[in-house]
Amino acid sequence: MFGLLPASCREEITSFSINTAKIRPGFREFIQYCKERNIRLLVTSGGIDFFVFPILSNFSLSKQDIYCNASDFSGKHIQILWPFPCDVQCSNKCGMCKPSILRSLAFDDSMKIVIGDSITDLAVAKMADLVIARDFLVQKCKEHSLHYEEFHSFFDVVTILNQMNDDWGEDV
Repeated sequence: MFGLLPASCREEITSFSINTAKIRPGFREFIQYCKERNIRLLVTSGGIDFFVFPILSNFSLSKQDIYCNASDFSGKHIQILWPFPCDVQCSNKCGMCKPSILRSLAFDDSMKIVIGDSITDLAVAKMADLVIARDFLVQKCKEHSLHYEEFHSFFDVVTILNQMNDDWGEDV
């Protein structure tokens, strides 16, 4: 679809995205929670760099920990690039492969927590030690008998992680 849009619309599309995107409440506090506990936070998005990075620029996230699709505006129309395709272990034909990213970055002994809400999170949720889900991902976790905790805001995510600390007696 983006290939139908003229590259000259970049600023207009980016402005629209920034002005209409809504980050769930508590995201800033969740980022701070992760930093205080030395939890590596990776943001993986099926979105595209020209709006994902500006939307997240108001938060203290390292750009190297944000994974999304890329774009090329050098031609007449917008071209979407796929810098994070499936690795040899994935056969889902993902445009932005979250399981491949997790496999490339996680240590075997590290706890893997997936927070998500859509079908694009299901494959990586199957690899997680804990899934924190909302919306469509909740339905898919039920269908696939995946253990999950439900959230509505990132304040809920912090509460869930604190509960894990209380239950396990250690930092997550």
